[in-house]
Amino acid sequence: MKALDHFSLPLKSTPEGTKILEFVLDRKFFQLFENELVGECEIIQKTTIERRSDLIILHLTHDGTMQADCDRCLEPIKIPVYGERRFVIKFVDEVQEDEDEILYILRDQDKFDLSVLINEVVTLSLPLVKIYDCESDPDAPCNKEVLKYLKTQPSQEVPQVWDQLKNLKLED
Repeated sequence: MKALDHFSLPLKSTPEGTKILEFVLDRKFFQLFENELVGECEIIQKTTIERRSDLIILHLTHDGTMQADCDRCLEPIKIPVYGERRFVIKFVDEVQEDEDEILYILRDQDKFDLSVLINEVVTLSLPLVKIYDCESDPDAPCNKEVLKYLKTQPSQEVPQVWDQLKNLKLED
């Protein structure tokens, strides 16, 4: 992927110490991964790289907004997207399977592609339910017509089945 060359971390030429990289992620970035979960967005990705002699510590932090359709009223809204994750890159002589937060890289490898890791971390931080807090915002973008149908009065009749289960005696 030529378009993602600036996400490559040179492993051999990175000096010991701390370095911070900052990227602006948009829809085009996520389309390169065929990621349909992230639409129009503006996300600032900050990657802190702490190089030591035998390992690299990556601290990925992102913050921004993403355009989505509200799950309640279907109007377009901007939702906050933020998260952080820490990884350790260890250099090894033989291929090993990565663990949750530990990535194993062969000592003779020249580069490490941060873009795959960034795509996964941002995608995993997306909210499952995309709604706007329209009750506390007088200028909310919500569709008031749809919302009035969602605000129904609770039924006065409470099912009695739960009360009957309270009387059930079970043997120990």
